[in-house]
Amino acid sequence: MVDITRPWVVDNELSQRWPVYTRANVGEVSSTAATPLFWTMIGGPPAEREWKQALVEFGAFDLDEFRSDTIDIQGLVHGYVYLNLSNLRTFGARMPGATPDLMDRTYLGDREAPAYVPHPDDETPEYTERILATVQRVLSEAGRPDVEEHRLLAEKLRGERPDYASMSDDDLVAYERLVMNEHYPVFIRTHLRMVYEGSIVAGALDQALAGFDEPGLAVRLMSGLGNIASAAPNEAMWTLGRMVNTSPVLSAAFEAGVGDLDDRLRASSHSDAVAFVAAFDDFLYRFGSRSTQEWEANAKTWEAFPAIPLGMIGRMRLQDDDKNPSVQGERLRGEREALLGRVRSDLVDQPEALAGLEALLKSVAVYSPAREQSKTNTIRVLHEARLPITELGRRYAARGVFEHADDITMLREDELDAFVKDPASFADVIAERWEWWKALSELEPPFILEAGKVPPVETWPKRADAALSVASPGDVLTGLSACAGTATGRARVILDPEDATDLEPGEILVAPWTDPGWTPIFTSAAAVVVNVGSSMSHAAIVSRELGIPCVLAVRDATKLIQDGTLLTVDGAAGTVTVG
Repeated sequence: MVDITRPWVVDNELSQRWPVYTRANVGEVSSTAATPLFWTMIGGPPAEREWKQALVEFGAFDLDEFRSDTIDIQGLVHGYVYLNLSNLRTFGARMPGATPDLMDRTYLGDREAPAYVPHPDDETPEYTERILATVQRVLSEAGRPDVEEHRLLAEKLRGERPDYASMSDDDLVAYERLVMNEHYPVFIRTHLRMVYEGSIVAGALDQALAGFDEPGLAVRLMSGLGNIASAAPNEAMWTLGRMVNTSPVLSAAFEAGVGDLDDRLRASSHSDAVAFVAAFDDFLYRFGSRSTQEWEANAKTWEAFPAIPLGMIGRMRLQDDDKNPSVQGERLRGEREALLGRVRSDLVDQPEALAGLEALLKSVAVYSPAREQSKTNTIRVLHEARLPITELGRRYAARGVFEHADDITMLREDELDAFVKDPASFADVIAERWEWWKALSELEPPFILEAGKVPPVETWPKRADAALSVASPGDVLTGLSACAGTATGRARVILDPEDATDLEPGEILVAPWTDPGWTPIFTSAAAVVVNVGSSMSHAAIVSRELGIPCVLAVRDATKLIQDGTLLTVDGAAGTVTVG
């Protein structure tokens, strides 16, 4: 029996300067214990270096405020990723118009945390001046050419992908490091900075519309913007689904199940199957890097697991034509313009307020697409670094060194060279770490913790034991408005996109988190309810692009709501009523 009371292989020392940490916001992208390869190759120190620099470039911190030799902004405790809440509070103290309390409400909702304890360095005028300069820059920008440049660079890297099968084991490790050291840093730093800059725009729009006292107004004015990178796969899948519907051969193939569908289609010489495979290969070329838990080292990407997108296409093809993402986009743009006309009319006697609103809406049109494109760029580059490691894992599984190709994720990145030289010497290490990782992943980590006051891991409850009372008829669950609109239908609780084939037309998707690997399922749902998320999360932006009523941050929705429960979702009010 493995001893889980000791620190996980890659746990880090928590900060004393910023001692309070939370699972908020990171729990949706890292729901299980982190693998050693993820933390040492992708998250952890590699992300921390660029995160610190992004905050410095934003103007909120100086580099010498952080410990140079360890991690401050993140935390890893018994394998679980945490976000430093105290650091966010300092950010709130320095940000004009914000407060530490506002940061708590933004990230924690109604959950309680240890009281904010001011630090002498928290409120310093020089930081406020720098942040104001950033705010002014962000709100005056007419575009983000850097993000477009990165899109082209990511496409170039994909187009120049080497033949991994012909590379030696040492060359595969070297190529991973080439991508992660020479390409990845600028992409992840831009994306992290974009998250903060995008929040400026969303917050400013909320503030500008506060006088209307109309719930969901800001959300509706951010809908139907177009050119959202994380919504593009939905449109491509819709087209593929229509191809299936017009072909009896393809329809029969899908109705036989998606488990081995990719193999069956590729083995077929029928012209419809050949055409579909060609179109699907183009889809995988453009969007194959997408997955759930997109940052993990062993993410189940669409390219590696084609049954996942094929299952989504299978659900999408059952939808009526009015669910076409392009049709929905046109409808939303029309509704947005009509709503904007009413708002303009209401502000006709307030020319200064109207001018400010018009400027903010231009910023929204820049930053919502740019934020999603920056994430897409980053994941696409990361994918090119993960693939050689995936190839390495497959080789050692084929040689009988690994039981599964994923065994490689139990290694730290700095162990790869030693492993390639003497694979057998790591057999016991990998076996022990898997047992340890699986034991940790059964636990429910504390939502909030403090440095020096971490509850003993043996007291953490098991997820399976964390039962909650099921919501009853008449109960109203509340969350954050992501996309306006109402829908009534039966709940379909889906914990993994691989189960998307269970979703029937007219059902309401209830999901645990919000990364882009989930969003194609949205088109097949009447509405979406998610455990976590914020107004600028991927689920929010995509739901607004697709016109799907969506409520985020409904705490424990996947536990409180049972399959088949009748729900009414009010996206504008942020409520889910149990029928």
